[in-house]
Amino acid sequence: MRVFAVEDRSLQLEWAALAGPDMTVEVGGRAFAVGGTPPSWYRLKWNRKPVLGAAGPGALTVDGLDPDTSYDVCLSGQQLPRRLVTRARTLPEPPGRLLARFATISDCHIGEFRLGSLGRLHDPRPRPKDLAPYPIRCAGAAIREAEAWGAEILVVKGDLTRDAAAKEANDVADVLATASIPVHATLGNHDVQGPVDVGAVLARRGISTGSEARAIDIEGVRLVLGHSPVPGLHSGRLDADHVKDLVALAAAAPGPAILVLHHPPRRWPVSTYYPPAISWRDTSLLFSGLAGSGRTALVLAGHTHRNRRYRVRGLDVAEVGSTKDYPGQWAGYSVYEGGVRQVVRRIAQPDVIAWTEMTKRAIGGIWGIWSPGSLADRCWTLEWPARTPAGN
Repeated sequence: MRVFAVEDRSLQLEWAALAGPDMTVEVGGRAFAVGGTPPSWYRLKWNRKPVLGAAGPGALTVDGLDPDTSYDVCLSGQQLPRRLVTRARTLPEPPGRLLARFATISDCHIGEFRLGSLGRLHDPRPRPKDLAPYPIRCAGAAIREAEAWGAEILVVKGDLTRDAAAKEANDVADVLATASIPVHATLGNHDVQGPVDVGAVLARRGISTGSEARAIDIEGVRLVLGHSPVPGLHSGRLDADHVKDLVALAAAAPGPAILVLHHPPRRWPVSTYYPPAISWRDTSLLFSGLAGSGRTALVLAGHTHRNRRYRVRGLDVAEVGSTKDYPGQWAGYSVYEGGVRQVVRRIAQPDVIAWTEMTKRAIGGIWGIWSPGSLADRCWTLEWPARTPAGN
């Protein structure tokens, strides 16, 4: 059992397996019953069935905690004595009042049917009729959990489809249409490689998308959405006119601005990780303009299927991983008068977390180590820096 996410007043615990289905977790003087029988198709190891009597995988969110406070997490049950399994510390409260909440998901890859270097990870065959394909059930569960958390709008950061086929685009539209909050989407490289105009399909269903620069103003922050994919390329590109439009929207923001892209920026002139990011030339042009705008505080991206936080040209950048492979997540952003807080949570729906836990074995198990990032990559608070007047 480990701590996957923390906020100022909550934390999320996760586990791959428990000794039995009737266990008790204690946090902050409260007790929670945990443990559930995994689905019949769940495999702990290649081609092996779950251990009889074991429970999990699973996740538990504990709310009502105090900010900037350490908590012991204890586990007991199944004739096992109570013991300390981990400790967690909540984040401090950001400065000022809470103004708004929004959420992001990315890299849903709807239409995908298997993954792993050899394609050995897939849904049970035949798949039960009541079990949606894993990309669809992961994306749908992420939307429901983000809404329950309190998100007021949802931003989807590209690679919604596997091959931009007609059925995939329509399935994406069906999933996003289940949201009860406004949905704004950017496209990724997978969405521009196929025969169908994915953006047009989504637009016909009332889902905001497009290749032009767009601004979404919510209380306390402006979201600026950009378009980085180019047909035929895995990496991202931003032409000079698009960069000019993005910078202009950020500079004219009434307050702080957050830029949202599918591809992350490149940190160095030479690429140091895979998959490829936005070209160094385009990254330099964009970040020089954003830094000069005096408004942009944060850049959000997807594409890498990994959780990371770093700085480029003095601006904070956060990458958040995919909904459909380990660890299987969505990100929530709480906007305050004095800053913004990110929390990345694992999707806890049982038939989703069972699937994403299986996918940690991809690439010989490297994926389970590489993709989650650290707790500090997933959950943090950024205070707004000093600002120049809008339009200056």
